[in-house]
Amino acid sequence: MLLTNLGDRPWSQIDPQTADVLRPTLPGLIDQILEAIAHQLPALGRDLAGPYGAALRQGIEGALGHFLTLLGADVPAMDEQLTNLYRSFGAREDRHGRTMETLLAAYRRGARESWAHFAQTVVSVELPTPQVIRLAEAIFAYIDELSAASALGFAHAQVARVGHRDVVRQRLAAALLQGEALTAPARVEDLAAEAGWTVPDELAAAISPLDRTGARVPLVHPDVLVTAVDEELHALIPGDLLRRHTGRSTLLGAAAPVFVGTIRPPAQAPTSLGHARAVRQLVAEQILAPDPTVMADDHLAILVVHADRGLLTDLRARVLAPLDAITDARREVMVQTLQAWLTHWGDRTATARELVVHPQTVSYRITELRRVLGSALDDPAGRFALALALSAGPTDGG
Repeated sequence: MLLTNLGDRPWSQIDPQTADVLRPTLPGLIDQILEAIAHQLPALGRDLAGPYGAALRQGIEGALGHFLTLLGADVPAMDEQLTNLYRSFGAREDRHGRTMETLLAAYRRGARESWAHFAQTVVSVELPTPQVIRLAEAIFAYIDELSAASALGFAHAQVARVGHRDVVRQRLAAALLQGEALTAPARVEDLAAEAGWTVPDELAAAISPLDRTGARVPLVHPDVLVTAVDEELHALIPGDLLRRHTGRSTLLGAAAPVFVGTIRPPAQAPTSLGHARAVRQLVAEQILAPDPTVMADDHLAILVVHADRGLLTDLRARVLAPLDAITDARREVMVQTLQAWLTHWGDRTATARELVVHPQTVSYRITELRRVLGSALDDPAGRFALALALSAGPTDGG
């Protein structure tokens, strides 16, 4: 008669005396399983001559021996020692950069070899057919338990590895941003090796506000290093990646806005971070447009002008002082005209086109500006000083 319901522990319904019949055959079965694995699964077979092979033999011996102790007993499939051993097999696959497929294939191979070997033995002693059916079910249910233990070990190892890697990547990002590529290059190299990150020839630092709802770090491109500092996300982006990536904002996931410093050698990462902060400040002061991604390399001239705020203030006060004699309403028009005229290198037609006025109006205004500013409009150094002062942002009319 066929058995239709064996429950979760089919070994409990097998005559325990069956173990006495099967136990003498275990040494030959173990060799048979190892030979089949070596022949059919080369990825594991290459390791069988070393420590792993010894551990695998121990695992097979332990698993088969333990299986025989289960026959007739209504107990769980695995004890603590066997569970830990088979979890370690799964963890080892992760350490070696493999998936679980090869190991699980080895378990299935072992199950088939075991069943074929045991079936031949129990049939030779005329074990009743229902008992043979229960034995088959028990073997494959037991292999499922071993596989589950190894899969759990593999999963735990992955979580631990990924978590550790993320911590190391954050340490590496912090080290680079603190200038350790210059002051402690050996430590940076060690952290990079541990993190599995290749230090690029050039990189750029970037900053972005963290999600205030939970200070969550967004998912980022795998080649980007990130670390959270207070309420900011600090990132390091390889220069090549930044140059070829058209969707720059996607490099930092959902983070926005993103302020990216200049692309520089790793030893100058702190300088790049300073430039990222500088463009953020210029956006806050409405000198730069608040785009989703603001690149310092796109605004080098503005950064140069604002590098020394004290000198910039002195320059503006000196070269724009003559305009204070003009009334506020007229001053704004004259400043706009002067800036457009300087931008277009004195081209009256282009200036008029930008201001949407008649070219004669431009001529009239420039004549008035020459009267106010004197020789500055005709002197190259004077024009350059005016252009710098005006590029710094709106004048206050004071």
